Amino acid sequence: MNRRTLLVLGMVAGAASAATVAQETAVRILPGVHVLAAPDETPAVTVTWYGVTTLLFDDGDTQILVDGFVSRPRFEDLDSLAEPDMSRINAMVGSGAFGRVAMITPVHSHFDHAMDVGAVAMATGATVVGSESTANIARGAGVDEARIVVVEERHRQQFGKFAVGLIRSAHAPLVNDGPPIPGTIDAPLTPPARIGDWKEGGSYTIVVEHPAGTALIQGSAGYVEGRLAGTPADVVYLGIGGLGSLGKDHAAAYFEEIVGPTGAQCVVPIHWDDFTLPFGEIAWRGSIYDVEWLHEFAAGQVPAPGLAMLPFGEAVDAFRGCGPS
Repeated sequence: MNRRTLLVLGMVAGAASAATVAQETAVRILPGVHVLAAPDETPAVTVTWYGVTTLLFDDGDTQILVDGFVSRPRFEDLDSLAEPDMSRINAMVGSGAFGRVAMITPVHSHFDHAMDVGAVAMATGATVVGSESTANIARGAGVDEARIVVVEERHRQQFGKFAVGLIRSAHAPLVNDGPPIPGTIDAPLTPPARIGDWKEGGSYTIVVEHPAGTALIQGSAGYVEGRLAGTPADVVYLGIGGLGSLGKDHAAAYFEEIVGPTGAQCVVPIHWDDFTLPFGEIAWRGSIYDVEWLHEFAAGQVPAPGLAMLPFGEAVDAFRGCGPS
């Protein structure tokens, strides 16, 4: 773990041991899924996981940030008021963790993904790309309209050597065959606001392309049939939040629709941790079926991808795959 990471993680109690906690979780809860380790030599592109589906891709010149949710507010219900934690966001930027972010895109606009989008954009000068709901989160934080890109069905944009694509998808059907906190954010959202004010607003598959490789990020366990045909990727970062509760048939179709078209050599589960805990505290929030099914579904692919897990707060090779370091 490098000094930059230690500086950021040291802001919260127990965070310096977060990677160890993640590895212990992998051994206890994710049998057969090893934790990726930082390579001996810096790869062309690294990815750092900060919990839930916050992923930072970095090629040494440009950073691409998915979600950027680091505030982790305490709340009791959807009526609880919350706002971005500017002290933590400023520390992430000042430490260099978020020092070169060119673009931020959330997988959808729920608070555990998009709460900090506008605040991080204001602190970094990054462009915000996402739904009209995401745009209204950015507007509420004061982000200039010139740095907001609204996506309907598909969009692809270059940032340095990265090309980042958004493809309209679907949230996991967790409540009444749809997303929790459904609907759209129809006006600029200025915190503090209710947790329930961060409505889903439309979900996306995110494709991060670079000369070194391609990653596909699916933040929620939903899909649109056939939507990802012809979308290759080296690694799939696969959201499994609530997957076990949706039943094996849905889980199998989800894996086939998201992983199948990519030909990926590696599948990395994300959004399995408890996002109600403080930043840096990692605990399993899923079902044991999530992991059993992933092994089974992966074995059914030709060729069969490996499974691996990201450590918290450590930069690892974004595209290398699931093999041992």
